[in-house]
Parts: sequence; structure tokens; C-alpha cells
Amino acid sequence: MHQIERIRKRQLRFALGVGIPYFAFVIGTFLLVYLASAWVTGVSILGFPLHYWLVAIAIYPITWGLFIWYVSKANQIEDEISEIVEGE
Repeated sequence: MHQIERIRKRQLRFALGVGIPYFAFVIGTFLLVYLASAWVTGVSILGFPLHYWLVAIAIYPITWGLFIWYVSKANQIEDEISEIVEGE
């Protein structure tokens, strides 16, 4: 059981290590758009203002990529727990 507790703590560190920077990135992006709105709306990429790219287009692929990577790593950690439980 001591091994499972170590793995659970590793899961928590992993979740916080991914979650906190991700939420900081999302909040930072929205703050950038809000606080520097004059500059952000003045920049255009492929005919779209930069704030469209930041809050509507860039966030979603980053979120999905991070989600896919996170779930695969979390599943690996869960597999370690099931191996330990089966071995007991």
C-alpha cells in the first residue's frame, strides 16, 4: 500500500504540474487581450485580428493536445497501480 500512496502523490504532482500552468496560460491570454486590447486588436494575421487567434483559435488545439498527452500519462500511472494491486 505504501507504493500506491507514492504513486497517488505522483499523480497529484503531475496533475497540479500540468493544470496550474495551463490555467495560468489561459487566464494570461484573456488578460493580455483585455489589458492590451488596443494593441491586440490592431494586429492582424491572415485577415483576423490577433485576439480572435488567441481566444478562439489557439486555445483549442493547445487544450486538446495537452489533454491527449495528459490522459496518456495518467493512464500509465493508473496501470502502475493496477499492476501493484494485482501483485498483492
